Parts: sequence; structure tokens; C-alpha cells
Amino acid sequence: MSEWKQLISEWLNEYAALLDNEIKSFAAEHEHNHEIATAIFNLFYSEDDSGTNTNKLENESEYEQILENVCTQLFSFYRSKEVELQRFTLQFVPTLIYNYLSSVAQGSKRTWRCIETLLIGLYNYEVVDEEGKPKVVQFRLPSLAQASIYHEPLSLGSQFLTESALRRWEECNTKLVSWGPFPQVEVINAQNRLKVMSALLFIYNRQLSLLPKLALRHFCIAASRIVTQGFNKKITSASGKPVPRIPVSSSFLLEMIEGAYFAMFNEFYTLAHQAVQDIDQRAQYELLPDVMLVTSAVINSLKNNPSGQPCDGPMGISVALSPATTTVTMSKSMITNASFRTKKLPGENKLILIMTICYIL
Repeated sequence: MSEWKQLISEWLNEYAALLDNEIKSFAAEHEHNHEIATAIFNLFYSEDDSGTNTNKLENESEYEQILENVCTQLFSFYRSKEVELQRFTLQFVPTLIYNYLSSVAQGSKRTWRCIETLLIGLYNYEVVDEEGKPKVVQFRLPSLAQASIYHEPLSLGSQFLTESALRRWEECNTKLVSWGPFPQVEVINAQNRLKVMSALLFIYNRQLSLLPKLALRHFCIAASRIVTQGFNKKITSASGKPVPRIPVSSSFLLEMIEGAYFAMFNEFYTLAHQAVQDIDQRAQYELLPDVMLVTSAVINSLKNNPSGQPCDGPMGISVALSPATTTVTMSKSMITNASFRTKKLPGENKLILIMTICYIL
């Protein structure tokens, strides 16, 4: 058994032996356990793009048993209501989605049945509140009419750009953008599959800034694999047939663009930029104009504001910083016409005399 599989087995046994009063301290230490996170990613990526298991154990049933135990523990983390454990589970969602969609496309869903169960559990947990009622997430788009961390309406200054005038023209101040409500599902089928996956990516994107950097790297890898699978004719399945493509939708691709754009300005520019380009090519192939509009905006914005510049914020927004030196404000009365009266400089008459003599000579 390889080293990372041994590490996973020890991790499973450690959590099973915990007492109720030890879970909180375990969660605080576990959030930054990158070693076990890497081992779990290796488990999920144990099959290559052709569906061939590249890290088989002595038999297939042993591998499936470890995979099932890991999925069960990840769902236990998410139900524990410990924020650190929930984030630990959440970082694997894009990779889980890729493995599940790939297996469905290839008709080998039996191996990944436990992943499907985990995704259903995460989805059903998030679409309802603590009382079991459908959850609705509402937010407003930023506008000039309402104050934000970037501006204050009263500081705009123009008499034609008053707060009341802006409120008349900005409809987003009265209309909220809503996510949900969504129905709970008992099984994932062709009708609701991409809706469930899009909802899971939305939940993932809400925690982007709090997830480990390792999660962003694997998000970009999963995004590229989802949109490019089946386009390389040289890659075939175990049966020798070409690997089928993974069906996608506009909402699903838009959620992936958001995650890739964040990763682009958080240490993974190359992988994220490649993911956006792959999504753009898939959108052109599927003729999805709303997705092409967003990918073109991201790609073109990098020409004028490339990633990695000192002025880039965490989302690639150029932030104008106020100067460190203090400026003195002068009133109008301090500058008069007398300030511009010409005055003879000291020694000016001597200079004129010398220039005249030199001209005569």
C-alpha cells in the first residue's frame, strides 16, 4: 500500500476514535492539514482521463472501500457544523464533480456511487436552512448610488450626480439578486444533474477566499478537465473507445469562470488562465454567448491589467492608494492678481548692461 493510502487509513481511524469534546480542537488543527488533503486528492485522481486506475490496490474492491470510507467521513465533517471541517470538505467539491461527471459520461457510475451520494448530501444540506425550509440567498449588485468600500455617494461632487439622481437610474438598488430556492433531490438524473452541480459550485465560490491555496490549484485542474474531456481523440477508455465529452450548461461554466478568475490573482495564474481559455473554447463549441461574453472580458482585461502587478487586489482590481504626503489646501483668497505682477530680480540691471556690451563688441 502506498504512503498516501496508509496516511488516509490512519486519518480515518483517528477521527473514529475522537470523543465529542475533542472534535472542536481536532477541527482547529485539521484545517491546515495539507498532508492529508494532498493524500485525498491523490485518491480522487487515482484514475487518469481515460478512466484507467493508475494506483490500484491489490484488488478493486479494496480501493472502492477506501473511497467509500473517505466520502462518509467528509460528509460527517460537513454535518458536524464545525466551520473548519466544513471548509475541509468543501475544498474537494470541484474534484468530486469532475470525477462524478466523467464517470457518468463513460457509463461507469457504479465505481463512483459513493461520490454521487456525497454530492447529494452536500446539496441537500445547503439548500435548506436550520428549520428545514428552502434557503434563499439575496445580495445586491454594487452601484454608485450606495456607499461601498470603494466610494461614498456624497463625495462624487457633481450637482448632476447626486444621490437622489443616481437612485432614479440605478434599478439594482431596488432589486435584489436571489439564489434559490432549490428543491431537495433524492437522486441525480439527467434532468437535474447540471443544476445540482452548478449549485454546489456556487456554494464553493462563496468560500473561495477562505479555502486553502491547494484547493484553488485543483479547482483549475478540474475545470480544464471537465471542459476538455473527449476533445483529444488520442485518449481512449479502457475498452478502446474514445472518451466521451462531459455535458455542460451556461450556469455551470459561469460558476467555473468565477473560481478560475479568483485563482488567477491568487498564485495560480498559469493554471487559471488555461482554465479560462479552455472554458472559452468550449463555450464557442457549444455556442453559449453569455459564457463567451464573460470569458472574453476576462481574457481581454488581462492585456491592460496583467496579473501579478503591485496594484492588483485579491480579485485583480486595481486599487488607487492615496498619497502618503499630506497636501495643504489653499483658499481662493490666498491667490490674487498681485501674485502675478512682474518684479525685477536682484542684479537684473547689471546683467542687461553686460549683455549690451557683449552685443556691441
